[in-house]
Amino acid sequence: MRSRCVVAPKAQGETIRKKLSDDGVLRNDLKVTHDEEFVYIPVGGGGDTDAFDNLETTERDFEEIDRIGDYKEFLDLPNDLSPLLPTSFDVVGDVYIIKLEDGLMPHSRDIAGAILKAHSNAKVVALDTGVEGEFRTRKLDIIGGEERTRTTHKEYGLSFDLDIAKVYFSPRLATERKRIAEMVRKGERIIDMFAGVGPFSLLIAKTAEPEIVYAIDKNPEAITYLIENIKINKIKNVAPMLGDAGELAPSLKKADRIIMNLPHSSLDFLDVGLGSVKPGGILHLYLISEYDEVDGLKDRLDQHATVNNVQEVHTYSPSQCLYCLDLLTG
Repeated sequence: MRSRCVVAPKAQGETIRKKLSDDGVLRNDLKVTHDEEFVYIPVGGGGDTDAFDNLETTERDFEEIDRIGDYKEFLDLPNDLSPLLPTSFDVVGDVYIIKLEDGLMPHSRDIAGAILKAHSNAKVVALDTGVEGEFRTRKLDIIGGEERTRTTHKEYGLSFDLDIAKVYFSPRLATERKRIAEMVRKGERIIDMFAGVGPFSLLIAKTAEPEIVYAIDKNPEAITYLIENIKINKIKNVAPMLGDAGELAPSLKKADRIIMNLPHSSLDFLDVGLGSVKPGGILHLYLISEYDEVDGLKDRLDQHATVNNVQEVHTYSPSQCLYCLDLLTG
């Protein structure tokens, strides 16, 4: 898996690794790697990002660790079910979200109990049974811990208040959000067409000094939380807008950069995005594609704009990936 990482001289590697761990930014799901001169320490979106502000960083591919294997020690399941146990899950604040095979459903509460025992920061375990409604929010059943879906999620020094049953949010995009924020130049005008509770918008506003970020979402719950998160994080240059991005984006001054994070239907809004960006501007288009079809998709998009980069964000299924295509307009 690709991740941001700190580049440390070998002699200082363990000291820096421990400090990053103490500051809450070390990624424990990825293995530290090294070459003859340097140690490469994967870092994530939580904790105090000042911990590596003065250190050299880059992006590399890392081997994943079975980071939740320890919860299995608290389970006593039939041998034929053990291979079905999940090896990953989403963590949003103190809510742990899992998916289970049908054969494990009778044991769901035992599995939740094991997770709560293995992870002291887990307060809620929620079973993800799919998405529902116009806003593609998760359909969740609480199977362990406190009966709630509202939480506070920390990412790159920002705090996000949200209810994961009412708004869309993916913690797996933390590194991708940082990648985009680092590309933004001072004074840019940005449209975040599907902003949700503001993870792209607020990180950009905090770190990149844009002129303005227009944060649009059609979900009233998302906008309510976005407004609250702007206050919590003391952000001043984000303008929340409730409504359909297809109607609102064209009404704004043309942007230097547009973020289109609506993977299942972003292509439906491509013309709106292209019409709302300045010549020479950038569109970050997120979509899900089969691995063997992304080259053909890139070729088709090259007819509308220049595809500068194809970023693999994360695996979506055994044959599919979430991609970000960075488009440069003419």
